[in-house]
Amino acid sequence: MLRASRVKPVVAVALAALVVGTSSAGCSLFSSPPEPGDAARALAGGLSTGNLGAVEFANTTPAKATAFVAKAYKGLGTLRPQVSLSKLSHNEGSDHATATLSTRWDVSASPTDWTYETKVDMALVDDRWKVRWSPDVVAPDLAPDESLSITRKWPRRADIVDSAGGKIMTEREVAVVGIDKTKVSGAQATASARTLAELLGIDAGRFAAKVGAAGAKAFVQGLTERATDPLLTKNGPAIQKIKGALTVPTMQVLGPSRTWAAPILGSVGEATAEQVAKSKGTLEAGDMVGVSGLQYRYDAQLRGTPGLAVLAVKRGADGSVLDKRELFAELSKEGEPLRLSLDQKAQSAAEAALAGQTARPTALVAVRVSTGEVLAAAVGPGAAGAPLALAGKEAPGSTFKIASSLALVRKGATAATKLPCTDTLTVDGRQFGNYTGYPQDKLGDIPMQTALAFSCNTAFISQHAKVSQDDLAQAAQSLGMGEKLDLPFTGFLGSVPATDNEVEHAASFIGQGRVEASPLTMALVVASVMKGQTVRPVLVEGAPALPPPAKPLDPAEAEVLRQEMSAVVKEGSGKVLAPLGVQYAKTGTAEFGTKNPPDTHTWMVAGRGDIAIAAYNEVGDNGVTGSAPFIVSFLKAYNPG
Repeated sequence: MLRASRVKPVVAVALAALVVGTSSAGCSLFSSPPEPGDAARALAGGLSTGNLGAVEFANTTPAKATAFVAKAYKGLGTLRPQVSLSKLSHNEGSDHATATLSTRWDVSASPTDWTYETKVDMALVDDRWKVRWSPDVVAPDLAPDESLSITRKWPRRADIVDSAGGKIMTEREVAVVGIDKTKVSGAQATASARTLAELLGIDAGRFAAKVGAAGAKAFVQGLTERATDPLLTKNGPAIQKIKGALTVPTMQVLGPSRTWAAPILGSVGEATAEQVAKSKGTLEAGDMVGVSGLQYRYDAQLRGTPGLAVLAVKRGADGSVLDKRELFAELSKEGEPLRLSLDQKAQSAAEAALAGQTARPTALVAVRVSTGEVLAAAVGPGAAGAPLALAGKEAPGSTFKIASSLALVRKGATAATKLPCTDTLTVDGRQFGNYTGYPQDKLGDIPMQTALAFSCNTAFISQHAKVSQDDLAQAAQSLGMGEKLDLPFTGFLGSVPATDNEVEHAASFIGQGRVEASPLTMALVVASVMKGQTVRPVLVEGAPALPPPAKPLDPAEAEVLRQEMSAVVKEGSGKVLAPLGVQYAKTGTAEFGTKNPPDTHTWMVAGRGDIAIAAYNEVGDNGVTGSAPFIVSFLKAYNPG
């Protein structure tokens, strides 16, 4: 009895303890195992951030899983996925479950994303759901020795073409010549660099130092040149004999030649740090972009939109790529060709006409009268690549007398109106005279037509009190000169600034003072006269049309100007062009600088058929000898029929 009475309290206490314990846990003796959903969602959240510290694993640690994800994501920069639990498969009472995760990567600005699903095994261990880790939890079929990487794929850059679709600026074969340091090292590398530099005509000391400082596996570029360049074709065998010298063929966007319309077309090169920063993620270091000219202005149109590929990359211990495979690709979008009005035959003729002008800047522009299309815009080698043809700002000299004539016509003058042509004329203390050698038999009261044909300065300046500066500016605008328009290319349409200075106003009549023009400007002036209405320039086809001037040129006014400019060819300073069928012309000189006597810019403008031409020479004696030869050469080579 004593033993039995002692057992009962012990059993009661144990049962009581069990009841209290289960009550405090909020469970019952018959509660179900936990659901696997929370563990799956924790995994999805961890993959989204790259931190799997909150995930329990059955076969690894959170730290190791996080380290693998960090390595896998490294090639993607700051890009992270959106991962969510889309499906959960679990039979009640089973200690296994399968979670399906949906992953979305916003890899580009396009509406297309990289999406995929992965299946994750989970196991119930010690009454807790744990993830069975595998690399393909991150991406389908991802191996333990692989990581993710994105590479962009730019399309082939679109061409710049002529009006007929002929390629002007396109990919052409070039050769990159340099020293391959995997084949030569030490003193031999620098010696080879010096020898190669001498053949290529580059700075030997600088190139040798560059080669010496480069890494042991570097290819050090010395020169990139067209594959057909005589420098390479002539020295090819000698280059091959230099130890470590290597010539690598590749493609590069180039014009027909080094100089052909180069200031207009521009060039293509690697994006600068500034361009990359301004692109807001569109560009990366190493991307090829337009760096000048039309290539720069229309870069977005020409380069297109890059595609991309997400890769699974296997690397060696030194970081080198051993293998890679594509997981996702987004196609690139090709750029649109830029179509120009340039006529390749006309441009080549203009380039040839100026080819020998190495001592000073020269330019020639040809415009189609009926349309305003720029057929040619060339600069000579002395211009050093400056955009002088379309954007030069120089005093137009007596070619501006075409505008002065129009201003006088609007005051009632005709080609026969007499103007006083004197040896000299003084305005507010400043003496003006005619050019040296002006024919004495053309002095006196002469018709305005004669004054233009023989370019009498004093005859036009004598009208300075009758014609205001505003009158001159408006006449110039009617001829396509002097307005600030939003041109779709780098260009200058001239300037006739307002002034209260009487001397400056007088000088404006003969295209000096502060009057400025480009060869394009003066070609448009001639074209407007020939057409009988204001001609606007067209270079980039498809660009918005430029607005007409406030007071367009009237056909009756233009007829007077044509009569005058015809007299220049028949009896005046333009007779040299008559044998080539030129119908209209005007010469011009403009003094500049501090020499005594000062140097002069020289001009010649001309019109034949449907073509208006302006030629400029920075320094010359007169338009006949300084600029007319360029037009002669051009017209002999270019005859559109």
